Amino acid sequence: MKIFRVGEKSKGVCENCKSVVPTTFSICSVQLPSGKGKVPDVLAASCDYCGRVVSIPQQSAPRIKEALNTKKHSIEARLPRHLLDVLLLASDKFDLGNPEPLRDTLVRYYIGLAESDKEMVKKIKKFSKSDFAKGSGFRLSLKVNEAIFERFEHLLEMTNLSKTQLLKGIILLINEDILQKPLKKRLNELQKVLLAAA
Repeated sequence: MKIFRVGEKSKGVCENCKSVVPTTFSICSVQLPSGKGKVPDVLAASCDYCGRVVSIPQQSAPRIKEALNTKKHSIEARLPRHLLDVLLLASDKFDLGNPEPLRDTLVRYYIGLAESDKEMVKKIKKFSKSDFAKGSGFRLSLKVNEAIFERFEHLLEMTNLSKTQLLKGIILLINEDILQKPLKKRLNELQKVLLAAA
């Protein structure tokens, strides 16, 4: 794949000028395909005659994709205090600084992991109905992107649990894997994930 630079010259078909025109790559705002909003700071080739964007190189696709996927979903539940403590304690076990932001990464990781692991799904269902999962009163709110939210919704369908029950089961699985019966392989994977998120 060719990587273009600011100021580089090229040619393209300009819809406004209705001809093949010389273009120059520059940083500009690009209209979203839906017409609703613009993406700032995108490298694009603009017509040297009228200034209209003629083409967008492949290297700019991730920036546009990021703008399209910035919608965040909220997953909320009221949980017993001891489950929130489990999350913080599990996050703190990796000794990577403030455990508060790491706990959300931990839950997101387990959502992604469990979706494709039938054994984990069985454990989540079992833990969600355990005596240790009983109670509520303290709010947990996770902000997740579209991909994680879709996996969470899929887990809801697979387990036939409510959002609260599913989160309780996930947290108790985290408790088992990290605090009660630590799995060395899982801990090593998590260390890398949490280090990247810290």
